[in-house]
Amino acid sequence: MLKTLGTSLIIAGGILLAAPAFADTAANSARDVAEAWLDAYQRQDFAAMTALMTEETVFVDPTSFSIEAVTERIEWRGPDAITSGIAAWGMDHGVYDIERSYEASDRVIFIGRVDVVYGQGEAAQTFRYPITTIVTVDGDHVVEHRDYTDFGGATRVQPTH
Repeated sequence: MLKTLGTSLIIAGGILLAAPAFADTAANSARDVAEAWLDAYQRQDFAAMTALMTEETVFVDPTSFSIEAVTERIEWRGPDAITSGIAAWGMDHGVYDIERSYEASDRVIFIGRVDVVYGQGEAAQTFRYPITTIVTVDGDHVVEHRDYTDFGGATRVQPTH
């Protein structure tokens, strides 16, 4: 269960039951912010993502730099570039399966896999990627989202979420 200032974020059967809410008067931990970010990213909630970014926020996946057959180079700065870059993937939603996470020096590291659903309905396809995601936080904002994705280890799976 993810927590944001005492408000539980519950995901059951892949469905978000309670959205994160931050109290304006309390400082949020790096984990609070990173988990809210990851939740918004999975749901493709670009408004929530934008609210957590600064103009200098970076979204990068260095493992994408030389595999043009899978994706264009993922290295974007600022809310407009990040949200339009992600939107171009045609991703309906994603579901992280976190095997391990920890927090150090304003970074929250998520290690596991992500099932990414592209398209909707009968045309939807789901691919599972082993992934490490590192979210760097400054105050109440994400300053960097860094993925290390095993694109070569991706498998097509039946949707489970």
